[in-house]
Amino acid sequence: METLEAIKQESHQIVLDILPNVTSEELLDNSDIFSLGLDSINAMMLVMNLQDAFGVMFETSEISVDNFRTIKNIVDLIAKKKGVSMPVY
Repeated sequence: METLEAIKQESHQIVLDILPNVTSEELLDNSDIFSLGLDSINAMMLVMNLQDAFGVMFETSEISVDNFRTIKNIVDLIAKKKGVSMPVY
């Protein structure tokens, strides 16, 4: 089973691949990916790449700006889809 850390690392790399002008240091867990340059076309590529990488299908209702705004939100969504337990804060 995948861990939250593994999901985070893979998601981080997928976003960096889509946004080649963004550095790893700029892309923090709570960075607004859209403010870093993600546009609607890249957002659809992000959704497709995440689905392929993690073997999940996002429901239409799950494909929203908020769910894909940050690495943290992406990890939360994928973890929920894959049944990975989330830490309790």
